[in-house]
Amino acid sequence: MLEFGTENTEIIDAPFVIEMNDNGDNELRIIIALSEKGSKGENIENIFDDNPTIKKILANSCPIYEDTENLYEIIFENYILYQCRNESYTSYDNREVRKGNYLIIFEKSRLLDYYEDVIFDFDYESEKSHRKHYGIYTQRHIIDVISNNEPVINKANILNVRGKDNE
Repeated sequence: MLEFGTENTEIIDAPFVIEMNDNGDNELRIIIALSEKGSKGENIENIFDDNPTIKKILANSCPIYEDTENLYEIIFENYILYQCRNESYTSYDNREVRKGNYLIIFEKSRLLDYYEDVIFDFDYESEKSHRKHYGIYTQRHIIDVISNNEPVINKANILNVRGKDNE
């Protein structure tokens, strides 16, 4: 089972965000699919680039796909703040201290520092002591969540995901 702050060895490459929604009760729900590798040189004939060098490079690479057999639902109940960024525009900050692989817990983060400067925090000290910054690093998105509560992670399947959409 996936867990924040661990190596998550079942994840071979960054997962994909399938769905993300925030309901009226400040509950954030994120569905991710693990990634799976295709075959070496797969779909090379569909590449529109006529550059032989690029085709040669891609012929020795493996495409990465969403593994819809390995879906996970991540629920943050009563989150405080979240942001979603395009991973192409995200930079690494070596002043931050993070733990985990793809599902990150920050021990020190600039977002936590920023949050404390711009948001009125009426929580009791006992609640603040549980506050953490969680990061979800995926193929196309970086999602940051600040929450007093640990997220719940459940294995999901495509029928459960589609069923939630129809409710």
